[in-house]
Order: sequence, then C-alpha cells, then structure tokens
Amino acid sequence: MIASSLILIGLALLGMPLFAVIAAGALYGFHTEDIDLAVVAIEINRLATIPVLLAIPLFTFAGYLLGESNAPKRLVRVTNAFLGWFPGGLAVVAIMACALFTAFTGASGVTIVALGALLYPALKEAHYPTNFNLGLITTSGSLGILFAPSLPLILYAVVAQQLSLDQPISVDDLFL
Repeated sequence: MIASSLILIGLALLGMPLFAVIAAGALYGFHTEDIDLAVVAIEINRLATIPVLLAIPLFTFAGYLLGESNAPKRLVRVTNAFLGWFPGGLAVVAIMACALFTAFTGASGVTIVALGALLYPALKEAHYPTNFNLGLITTSGSLGILFAPSLPLILYAVVAQQLSLDQPISVDDLFL
C-alpha cells in the first residue's frame, strides 16, 4: 500500500497528468478490494448519463464564447457607468463585473482569464498595488460561484441526489 502510494506520488511529480494518477490509484484500490471493474464501468456509465451533468460542458462553452467576445469589455463599461463614481470605484467595478461574469458563465476560472486581462492593466494604471490587484481579481472571480447557476451548485445537487436521502434534492430547488 505504501509502495503503491509512493509510486503514484512519484508519477505525479514526474509530470504524469493528475487525472491519470488519480484514475490509476482508484483502479488499484478497486483491485485490492476485489471489486469487479465491470461494476466500476457500469457506475461510471450511470453517472455520465445524468442529464444535469450536461450543463457543465455547456457552461464551459458559454464561458469560452463570452470570454472571446466583447462581453467582458461591455460588462466593465456598464458597471463602471453605474459604480465608477464611488470612492475606490474601479475596485468596486472589478468586484461587480467579475461576480456577474462568473454568474453568467458558471465557472470562476473563465472569469479570471477573461476579465483579469482587462481589469489588471486598468487597476495598475489607477495606481492600485499589485498584490491588491491580483487578490481582488481572483477573489472577485470566485464570488460569482455563490450566485445561481454555478458549476459547484450543480455538482452538489448531483452528489446529493446520488446519496438517496429521505428528501430528494433537485437542482431546481437549489436555484430558488
């Protein structure tokens, strides 16, 4: 057990993709517990056919499309028009724009990439400190995950449905 863990950690440190290391560790764990791999394949198929999980690649694709369009610039201009007059207005604009963009796309990584390249130079030009700029953009990108619809909320609903609790949890209930 310790040797196999060290081998997997060594493979990860040597640059093997983490999804492959995790999959190899899981398959090794199933093998040591004498679980038939056909059961694993059936369970993966059952989880992959859940219609709610289709939202994840669609959110990612929508985020890519929004990131490549002029939507980030427009969103910053709109929030700047409404909130730019506040003291520290550009920072407030960055928070609101990132939160809204994350709510639209469902993923914070897309927001940080799409709006970070736009907001960081503007914040730097306004003489905000570098650490403040980086912290503001990354935390603001994560703020939108709290708004529905978001990928973590969808994944939470799927996991909660699989646990077969007394009261079933639907994705629609989480968005209300």
